[in-house]
Amino acid sequence: MVKKIDTLEGKTKSEKVYEFLRAKILAAEYKPGDRLIIREIARQLEVSDIPVREAIKKLTADGLLEIKSHSGARIAPFNIKNLEEMFLIRLELEPLATRLAAKSATSEEIMLLENLVLEMEQHLKNNDIEEYTHTNRAFHKQLYRSSHAPVLIEIIENLYLRSENSKSIFQHDPDRLLASNEEHLAIVNALKNKDEENASKLIYAQKEHGFKVVLNALKVSSQFWGEN
Repeated sequence: MVKKIDTLEGKTKSEKVYEFLRAKILAAEYKPGDRLIIREIARQLEVSDIPVREAIKKLTADGLLEIKSHSGARIAPFNIKNLEEMFLIRLELEPLATRLAAKSATSEEIMLLENLVLEMEQHLKNNDIEEYTHTNRAFHKQLYRSSHAPVLIEIIENLYLRSENSKSIFQHDPDRLLASNEEHLAIVNALKNKDEENASKLIYAQKEHGFKVVLNALKVSSQFWGEN
């Protein structure tokens, strides 16, 4: 059953279609190489072809789609070399944003981060991996926004968008998720103490581990390889 986009208030039709398709791509409901049929999507979402075309154009600019002659829009394949480069950049920028957050986060922002950690803990108790994943994304987004460095935040979020669908190919390890959430709590405590060095080290170690897992999974799953 298709979720209608009319629940997304205050946005244009093309923005609604864009967010709908992006969510499906990041959730791996579409796989690399899958073709998107404009007329079919328009029919499913009860819109004209125009907002679908506009959304596809934006998703292509994001790097999530590619346009091939005579075959239209397809989900972009994973490119190992590109991902390695993006992860390398993220591994530098996300600790920097966390360091700045330890210096600049307000008490309200720290409280919000703490509440997100508690939400993730509850999702793990309920074995709700999907909700854990969504809340985890919200945690990191809020963490970096707490740096109050708008240019840095924009760059990180763009890199996240271009690389995060790569995580769709492996199953999450519940024990690793539990350890990861303990790391989240440690990061929040570092922010409370304005411990910039420790906050930066914690996020670096967490991201370094996560990126290695993703790249290793991609390299051993040749069916997901794109051009290298």
